[in-house]
Amino acid sequence: MVKRFAWALCALMLMIALAGCQSTANGADLQVTLDNPQIFRLGGDSYTKADYVRRLDQEVGQGIASLIQQGQTREQIQQLADQNKVRTGIFERMVQDALLMQDARRNGIGVDPTALDTEVMAQPGAISPTSPLSDTTALRISRAQNQLVLQVLARNTRADMFHARYIVVETEAAADQVLADLKAGADFAKLAAERSKDTNTSAVGGDLGWTPKGELPADAEAAGFALALTTPTKVQAGHIWYVFEVLERQVGATAAEKRPFDSFTQLQKTQNGQQFYQETFQPWYDQLRKDAEASGDLVLAQGFDPENIPLPFPAP
Repeated sequence: MVKRFAWALCALMLMIALAGCQSTANGADLQVTLDNPQIFRLGGDSYTKADYVRRLDQEVGQGIASLIQQGQTREQIQQLADQNKVRTGIFERMVQDALLMQDARRNGIGVDPTALDTEVMAQPGAISPTSPLSDTTALRISRAQNQLVLQVLARNTRADMFHARYIVVETEAAADQVLADLKAGADFAKLAAERSKDTNTSAVGGDLGWTPKGELPADAEAAGFALALTTPTKVQAGHIWYVFEVLERQVGATAAEKRPFDSFTQLQKTQNGQQFYQETFQPWYDQLRKDAEASGDLVLAQGFDPENIPLPFPAP
């Protein structure tokens, strides 16, 4: 149990949790006072100790309560939190979210209102059965911020990708017949719908969309990164045959040459998503933060140590 808890605490330290992440609310509504000092400022927005305490409770409060119910002592939880600098990790994510929100504003990245409505309505307790007109403003703001943060994150995580479509068949003879029919003028999408054994893509004409490196079997992936564009070719992968057509490709030695992810959902579902994040997003974010601090746009308060903030233990 302790080992599992230690793993959970370590996970909280990651700058991203690909299973989901939360954004912090702007602290402008909380006045800066001696009892509630500013802990950092970004542009015209101030973030306070109370903002941090609220974020800390959001991220670990429920988990700590659950672990106590399971038999963990406060001392064990405190020790593991100290060892893994959980509170520092939460503060760093708070700063990151603020910078990503600012980047979203600067680049005109907006919220999808339909997706936001769906997300809010899916939250447990968002609408009370006894009060159907209950105010969801705070929840909507939080989820909108979260949506923007994830969009910026996805747009700045990049990978070598190709856009292809294929028809999966069982034999080489069947692949040859597909190629012959295509050469005779048959429509690729129609043949995929009629003959492809891949039911996940046959309904969309065999279209794989943009596929990051590491998503397909080795032989199929090698074809995706090597075949001439718009040239249907038969490819064998194990006992399976593909008629493979690469429509587009975006690769490069630098992050700028690689293709950004279309959405956080696409990144989240990618097998090597964490690797791509570390290789491309993290350096981009590190530079973003460095530039913000150098320009004076981001100012961290001297003397604030998140490790001195008490963990949100439940009341005895």
